[in-house]
Amino acid sequence: MIFTAPHYFKDRHCGYCKDSKIDHYALQSQWNGSKDVAIDEKESILIGTQILQMSCNEYDKLINQGFRRSGKFLYKPDLLKTCCRLYTIRTSSKYLNLSKHHRKIINKFIKLIAPNLKLPAKNTFDFRNLYEAQLESKNFKTIIEPSKFTKEKFELYKKYQIRVHNDDPNDISENSFRRFLCDTPFPQEEVKGNTQQFKDLKIENWNKENKKRIGPTHELYYLDDKLIAISIMDFLPSGISSIYFIWDPDYAYLSLGTLSGLKEIQMCDKLGYDHYYLGYYIQDCEKMKYKKQFGGEILDLANEIYFPFEKVDKFLNNRLFVIGEKGQNIIQELEVENKGEPIDYEDSDFKDKELINIAEDIYGNDEISQDAEECKQILKDKYKIKVSTLTEVPNIIPGSIPIWQIIEWFENENLDLDFEVELFINGQIVDFKLRDLIPEGRGLIIDCIRIFGLELIQDSVIMVS
Repeated sequence: MIFTAPHYFKDRHCGYCKDSKIDHYALQSQWNGSKDVAIDEKESILIGTQILQMSCNEYDKLINQGFRRSGKFLYKPDLLKTCCRLYTIRTSSKYLNLSKHHRKIINKFIKLIAPNLKLPAKNTFDFRNLYEAQLESKNFKTIIEPSKFTKEKFELYKKYQIRVHNDDPNDISENSFRRFLCDTPFPQEEVKGNTQQFKDLKIENWNKENKKRIGPTHELYYLDDKLIAISIMDFLPSGISSIYFIWDPDYAYLSLGTLSGLKEIQMCDKLGYDHYYLGYYIQDCEKMKYKKQFGGEILDLANEIYFPFEKVDKFLNNRLFVIGEKGQNIIQELEVENKGEPIDYEDSDFKDKELINIAEDIYGNDEISQDAEECKQILKDKYKIKVSTLTEVPNIIPGSIPIWQIIEWFENENLDLDFEVELFINGQIVDFKLRDLIPEGRGLIIDCIRIFGLELIQDSVIMVS
């Protein structure tokens, strides 16, 4: 992976709630003087970096650590302080509980594209009919192709942004469309794929035995030879990640956004992908709430566990949640150790236990901030590692590697001053050891390790100015 030095971004306005919330809550005793404080200031806060090169396998790991990409920009929220809490959500066919609303959308679509297909008797429903209707249809088809720009796609995107999102036409350019939904950081062999991969993605060829497509992908929906929707996805080793969906406002009656989610869950199932990633979920954001209708799992970043919706739904009321077991002895002095590899609830120690939210007990504890400050001082005194002025990463971020864990790695010799890094400086890649860098440079590397993990940084190139 090749990336620029990450930055800690603060936007004075929240783009999700449009600053409409009366207040938001932050578990920041070290900043605000109490555990749970309603604060008027709305800030969208995230860690972000520009990715010049990254494999789909690397992104697969990062998406399961709370990251998302927009074009070549990789980011994750600071769940402790940001206004709207963005939680990674994924689902699969086993979590999909089809509602009456879903059935109506599917049946309406089937009647349009395959009117001769016999639907099940009243009060019965068969999800397989959505698949069968697309096979039989004479007027509907989809084309699946690599992530690339075409004038046809851009024109539909522009129409969608103006009429659905009320964007100013002057703000919509071909370049912005390319950057947002066509450009990717993935290598060309993953972007282009091969003829057989895309042949296997045709619905008539769906088979779990086929070699899986890995790479950024556009699916184009055509009705009567007219482009009516575009689904932008990343096909990853562990599943399909939905990035953005564009639909023609003239076809709003088809509820194409919901339909695409159902189609893609079915696609995952029939092609053998384990998960369907829906991006971020915000409990009290109207534009995000629709994702809940597909069921699934929410990532607890601190514990690195995917919990089924029904297990954590009550903890998602715009508060940070960190799951604990009722009656457990919470070690309040330490953040949770980060491994970078989330597990399923079924495989965790929390299965069948009575769950509580312990976010306040951990992140609302003054001892946490004091411990982090002391650990930072140890890094400075013992290892000559100073806070990087480039990244401005706080001492405490849920889902990042805690500073105390960095010190443990030094003490256990999992990390030392002979740790080798590659930096892109003045147009060339140069190998350094941690000891070769000035204290601020060492701080930059430690921040990158905290954000991305030790293993990934060992195989990366960091661009610095």
